[in-house]
Amino acid sequence: MSAWETIEDAVVQTLEELTLGESALLSTVKGCTSRDRKLLLAAMGRERLPAAYVITTGRDAGERTFRRAGSPVLSVLLAARSHRSDDEARTGGVDVTGVFTLSERVASALQDLTVGGTRRLLLVDERSLGGAEGTNVWEQRYEIRRPSASTAPTFGGVALAGSDSEVHVELGPLRRASSSFSFPGVDGVFERALGARARPIVWRGQLRVADHATLNAIESAIEEEVRCGQEKTMVDPWGRSHELCVLKAFQRRGQRQVDELSGEALQDFELEFDQLGR
Repeated sequence: MSAWETIEDAVVQTLEELTLGESALLSTVKGCTSRDRKLLLAAMGRERLPAAYVITTGRDAGERTFRRAGSPVLSVLLAARSHRSDDEARTGGVDVTGVFTLSERVASALQDLTVGGTRRLLLVDERSLGGAEGTNVWEQRYEIRRPSASTAPTFGGVALAGSDSEVHVELGPLRRASSSFSFPGVDGVFERALGARARPIVWRGQLRVADHATLNAIESAIEEEVRCGQEKTMVDPWGRSHELCVLKAFQRRGQRQVDELSGEALQDFELEFDQLGR
């Protein structure tokens, strides 16, 4: 089975399992070939509604310097119908599940969904596509990212940022100190090695936790590490171990936020470490 088919099947299965009360949320769920938008809307109008089409659209623009491909992207089209009014197709009514409800339930189910073992879905944008009289169609676009690491970095055996946060570890340069001197009338410079100096290591990313109380506890634990200044071993997301590290600074970047889909508490941050020896 190809990677594209694996992704499509995982999304289709997830949508088929969604329920509203004791009934299925969607009457029709299927993978669909990307084609002219008018043809897609016409095809959805002939389905049992509410319906969802899962459409794989290709890859986005990749990294240009080394010519690497970008992340796969797929669209989910949602359609609802009311024989009474356009408003019911949008907001819902008696025996009608509106497209607003469909979009919220589908986004909650697909956001951060793991497909193909390691890839993860991230909602990029969504919009209304209109539709025929009494029908409303909604489009959601998802980027499918493959993370470069699967484990959270640790400091002293503890995942300081939590297990669900986005953390990027950047290793600074390892520099060797030296003393240089020369003699009058003698070509060249003499150098005396003085050993390696501290290597800067930075964690950058976003703290993501269930609520503000949990985020308060994580921030307090990080600040306590800064105050203590103890040397500990850091293990980065790729399993590399860095001994004799000290946490020097904790910086919050911008104000706290709340995730629009999950309600998680968010805080952009930066942690600065010094590795005192090798």
